[in-house]
Amino acid sequence: MIVPHPYYRLNPSRAVHINGAIGRELLSRVTPQILKLQANNRDPITVYIDSPGGHVGNMETVLRMLKLSDQNSSGPCHIITAVTTQAASAAADLLSSGDYAVAYPHSAILYHGMRTQENNPLTVEFTSVLTNILRRSNDIYAVELARKIDDRFSFRFLIARNEFDGIRAKRPNQQLSDLQCFIEFIDEKLSSGARQVWQRAKDRHARYSDLFETVLKRVKGDVGKMTTAQMEAAAIKAIVDFEVKANKTNSSWSFRGGGIERLTDDFFLFNEYLSGFGGERLQRWSTNWGKYILSPQVVQEIESIADEKDRTKRMNEAVKPILEPLTSFFAAFCHALQEGENELTASDAYWLGLIDEVVGED
Repeated sequence: MIVPHPYYRLNPSRAVHINGAIGRELLSRVTPQILKLQANNRDPITVYIDSPGGHVGNMETVLRMLKLSDQNSSGPCHIITAVTTQAASAAADLLSSGDYAVAYPHSAILYHGMRTQENNPLTVEFTSVLTNILRRSNDIYAVELARKIDDRFSFRFLIARNEFDGIRAKRPNQQLSDLQCFIEFIDEKLSSGARQVWQRAKDRHARYSDLFETVLKRVKGDVGKMTTAQMEAAAIKAIVDFEVKANKTNSSWSFRGGGIERLTDDFFLFNEYLSGFGGERLQRWSTNWGKYILSPQVVQEIESIADEKDRTKRMNEAVKPILEPLTSFFAAFCHALQEGENELTASDAYWLGLIDEVVGED
């Protein structure tokens, strides 16, 4: 007899409901419910979501409340999030924050960048500051989203690899990489609306690849000889050269006319890549998925290495050419979700790695 695992099953009898705007009123309503459920036992809590979004700070407070330990220092309750009708903005972020995330078939999920409402008249100076704040906030939330959907996205890549031979067979003259096959595989699963954000991710990734290659060539050889400030200065100089070259056919482009903001974006993006997307994430994906990606012969050869450090190093080296482009594309995708209005179906959210399951679908 098959017994469903409670960590992956919705439970209306042990649940809280996030209905309406996520604000102080909702926070006051659900806090005692969450505390009561946590005090009763440490079984999973289901969070049903039907919300247009709201204040990000209040959403994070709800999430922190759900993840609380207790006076016995017990582990946090496993959280199952489920969108029933709508999860937009901060509610979409809450949905992806679940340990296991579920969507009902006809629900709508909306991701977009940070927004703000100002009651007072805006000055040039304040508008400039506000623009930078929103831009940096988008970057921060892109990194945070990446942390939440890391395993889901990489697992989509893993299960998609079974289809890569068929995709390559359709284009025998193109020598498609694993990443190109993955992009095409997912593209075929998406609605027309979701394809737009997927295309933005592809465009971003193409630019990232050129940017990272240009900057790394400039700084990589001298990393051990430079201070942090010197390495950053070398990176900035490389980015300046990259932007000038990239815009050489655009006579109206200048640093004063928006180029300086792009330079700032590039600089933070490059550092983000070095610190997270390109380093720790690549190593973790290599460790988790390497033996499923490489051929059985290569895996057997690597596992025969006695020393654990040498074995891990060899696995990372073997899998890096496959997974490194994927980590860069993953960064591009998470940032693309912070641009414009990205309304997704439940099926879109599944294939993009934002949720784990669509109720009732195989």
